[in-house]
Amino acid sequence: MTRHGKNCTAGAVYTYHEKKKDTAASGYGTQNIRLSRDAVKDFDCCCLSLQPCHDPVVT
Repeated sequence: MTRHGKNCTAGAVYTYHEKKKDTAASGYGTQNIRLSRDAVKDFDCCCLSLQPCHDPVVT
């Protein structure tokens, strides 16, 4: 067996099937639940403090 043939399993990149198998096993990254009202900020709220803006300025 040549040197390159031994490196076939040393890839650092997941294949599609490995990634799908890992996400199914761990449950992390699934999109099965909807975001609640608390997860979405109001339209007039600041992104940093999540408080309503007093004097908003658009630049």
